[in-house]
Amino acid sequence: MNKFTVCRVLLLGSLSIAGAQFAQAQSYPSKPVRIIVPTAPGGSFDIIARSLAQPMSVSLGQPVIVENRPATGGIIGVEALTKAAPDGYTLLSAGNSHFVFNTFFYAKLPYDPRRDFAAISLLAKIPTALFVHETVQAKSLQEFIAYAKANPGKLNYGSAGVGHSTNLSMELIKQRTGANLVHVPYKGLNLGMQDLIAGRIDAMLYSPTAQVMSQVKTGKLRALALASDRRLRTVPDIPTFTEAGLPLDLAIWMAMSAPAGTPRDIVARLNTEVVRAIGLPELTKVYDANSLVPASSTPEQVGQMIEKEIEQWTPIIKALGIKPV
Repeated sequence: MNKFTVCRVLLLGSLSIAGAQFAQAQSYPSKPVRIIVPTAPGGSFDIIARSLAQPMSVSLGQPVIVENRPATGGIIGVEALTKAAPDGYTLLSAGNSHFVFNTFFYAKLPYDPRRDFAAISLLAKIPTALFVHETVQAKSLQEFIAYAKANPGKLNYGSAGVGHSTNLSMELIKQRTGANLVHVPYKGLNLGMQDLIAGRIDAMLYSPTAQVMSQVKTGKLRALALASDRRLRTVPDIPTFTEAGLPLDLAIWMAMSAPAGTPRDIVARLNTEVVRAIGLPELTKVYDANSLVPASSTPEQVGQMIEKEIEQWTPIIKALGIKPV
C-alpha cells in the first residue's frame, strides 16, 4: 500500500467517524437521558439536578432521570460517568469538591478532571457567609480582620473538619489578610453552628439559611460578608467579600458534564437546554428557597474554573500539610 493509498484510507475513516457523529447528534436524543448525582438525595446537587430534569425532559422530548450514586467523597458516582458511552445519554451533576478538592485528597483518584469530562455548563453556586457571635468586637469584615491581626490567636473559627471547604476557605482568608485565627474542627457544620450560636466559638462560614438568618435578626449572630461573586436575593443586605474589601469568591459550585469524547453538537445542544432551564421562573424559586445562586456558563468556562481553583488551593493545602490517602 503506497503513501497516497494510506492517506486516502485515513481520510475516509475520519470522514466516516465524523459522519456517524453527525448522524448521532442529529437524532439525539432518541432514548431517556440519565443524570448521575454523586451525593445523597435531598442535598443541593440532588435538588438542582431534579429541578432541571423536568424542563429538560420537555425540551429534549425524552425522560431525564436522576440517579444518586453517593459514597467515598462522590468518587463512585463521578467514576461511573467516565465509564459511560460518550453519547450524551449519561450526564453528571458534580462540583469543585469532586473536580478540584478530590485531586488533593485521594492519591489514586480513578479519574482526571482535566481529561475525562466534557463540560456542559455551570448549574449553581452555593455561597456561604461569614458569621460571628454577637460578642465579637467587629461589625464588618474589615473590622474582623483588623481585630484578628491586632489580637493574634484570640479569635477562633469553626469548620466541618480539616480539609473541608469551610476550613480551606478560612485558611485562604488568613493567608490573604494576615488575620490570626485558631481553627476549631467539628464533625459536621451543624455542630459548629450550634457552638457559634452558644458563643463557644467566634466565627464560622455557613450557608445563610432562613434558620441561621433568624439568629441574625435576634442579634445573636452577625453576618459580615457573603462568599459569592454577587449578593443573594434572599439576603440582599449581606455584602459580598469583594464589596467588603476582600476580592474572593469562595462559593462551592456545581456543573453538568458528559464523558470525554461526547460529540460537540450534543454538548452544544445540552448547554442550550441547561441554560434555558436555569433561566425559568420556577427554577429561580428553587434556587432562592435553597440559598443558591443560579449560574450558567459555556463549557470552556467550566474548564477554566477547574484550572484556576487547582492553582488557588494548591498552596493552602500544602501549608496545612494535608496528604492524599
